[in-house]
Amino acid sequence: MIAIDYNYYVEEYGGNIIPKDRFDYVMQKAEMHLHAFTFDRLKGEIHDNVVKNCLCDMAETIYNIKKLSDKGVKKSENTDGYSVSYVTEITDGQDCQKILRKKLYGIAECYLMNTGLLYLGVR
Repeated sequence: MIAIDYNYYVEEYGGNIIPKDRFDYVMQKAEMHLHAFTFDRLKGEIHDNVVKNCLCDMAETIYNIKKLSDKGVKKSENTDGYSVSYVTEITDGQDCQKILRKKLYGIAECYLMNTGLLYLGVR
């Protein structure tokens, strides 16, 4: 596990979106995705601020998407007959998890593209 505590998130990264009581849960989810994207190359390595900031950014994205999906996003509303429809989980054949994974991989690319951690080949 990569050592990122709430103090690092607030003081070093400058985060203010994730509440303290949800931080460990969301960070664990972000770390799970990052280990998958890097093929577990993060295990046993010393992690600099680039990796830690990447995880903080990913955690904020997970938290925001979870918050939106719990609340529901209005797609349309008709006030005459009071009809409200919400955005569904399926968007152009992609479910919410695929969309989340795509967003998280985009974040990982921004932070880690030139580090070799996302390299798909054999070394």
